[in-house]
Amino acid sequence: MISRLRPYLAFWVVCLSAIAADVGTKLLIVRKLPFGTYFASDPARPPVILTDRIWIVHVGNKGAAWGLGADHDVRPFLIFLAIAVLALVWRWRRPLLRELQGGQIAFGLFVGGTLGNVRDRLLGDHVIDFIDVHLPYYRFPAFNVADSCICVGVSIYLIMSYRHDRVRREAIISHAGDPPA
Repeated sequence: MISRLRPYLAFWVVCLSAIAADVGTKLLIVRKLPFGTYFASDPARPPVILTDRIWIVHVGNKGAAWGLGADHDVRPFLIFLAIAVLALVWRWRRPLLRELQGGQIAFGLFVGGTLGNVRDRLLGDHVIDFIDVHLPYYRFPAFNVADSCICVGVSIYLIMSYRHDRVRREAIISHAGDPPA
């Protein structure tokens, strides 16, 4: 069993670390800030203001990214979708994790983040969000460690895929002798 997991060691370490960081930070938020902490003007539930641009809040998201679908009970659909995507990642794990340098890190972040948010949806009626970023003229929707892991993992994968495809195209061109039309 251990010998079968060894080629994916980086994946498992990153995945479990992402889950632990997500669960740990969410538990800390639940213990330290009352639910609904969001507005600086609310004296009963003020957010933790780290800088002018970064606040720590305690809100819930019943929908998908940016609260899409929050007005409806989309939790069963989102759980099913997450499990289906994870099943596809598992099905094609060998080429995804072994062909791309850093693929294990990218997919470890993606899978760990996805499982962190699925955990929230299975154990409660919303995903706990707490990182609140204020951009000039825009307050970005609150998010959590799992969301960050998903975004960073997908970004790493896209960058690596682009580089891998570019190298593959260059190799084909150099072996073919003629540049493509």
